[in-house]
Amino acid sequence: MEKMFPEDVCLTSRVPSNLMASPRGGLLEGHPAGSPRPTYHPVMRNETIESLPHFIELTCSENLQGFVFRGVTDIAEHRLLPSIGRLKRFEGASLAEVTKQEKHWLKCFRLEGARHVTASLSDWEWMVLARHHGLPVRLLDWTRNPLVALYFAVWDGQGKKAAVYAEKFTRSIDTDQETDPLAVARVGKFQPASTSARMSAQASVLTLHPDPRKPYHSKTLRCLEISKTLAPVIKVQLRRLGMHPATVFPDLDGLAKSIRYNEA
Repeated sequence: MEKMFPEDVCLTSRVPSNLMASPRGGLLEGHPAGSPRPTYHPVMRNETIESLPHFIELTCSENLQGFVFRGVTDIAEHRLLPSIGRLKRFEGASLAEVTKQEKHWLKCFRLEGARHVTASLSDWEWMVLARHHGLPVRLLDWTRNPLVALYFAVWDGQGKKAAVYAEKFTRSIDTDQETDPLAVARVGKFQPASTSARMSAQASVLTLHPDPRKPYHSKTLRCLEISKTLAPVIKVQLRRLGMHPATVFPDLDGLAKSIRYNEA
């Protein structure tokens, strides 16, 4: 395992570049090259999507009421791990070591980022803000809108089998009662404040994972698989339905990406 950063160094630029978010942010994440391929948990239910109408029928059915969704471009190279749990530096590390480093990074982000923030933020809001700007933490992005998850699954695909995960998290975290995110003992979901147009457009929901080293799975987790041949077809259909970068990322970055796609 790599040596931890010294406690007296507060440089967010030292966060590994492969885990820094792109300017667009978003719900899509993978795991580092060279790490072991994941195995599907035996209790997870996998289904193959046959078409866009089939996907809509499934995700709008009574069986998935109250579920949230997460899209991935390559199911074979993806585990449901928060970004900090995917860092190779923490392979074999204890939870205490991971938490110590995460706490240090958040402290640095808060101290050095205060000049960019005008309002007083809670510990939860600082963690969400850090996550939004690419700092590895124990949060995982989901969405209430299955079409947003489908967008992230197929839009930037690399010719691999994609997927949309669906889960019904029964535990909701009351961030007013549980004020320290690093002290939360059980996985739970919470609704972040919509501090940006992107978060609103993407119907963002976050989950907190007390042990970010462990891939998430449960008996209610569903995996909706999308073949590599169907993914580009659905991408075109989503574009016609108004699901494209300019609507999922309602800012200049999203607009520029939509224009590039339209001109391709």
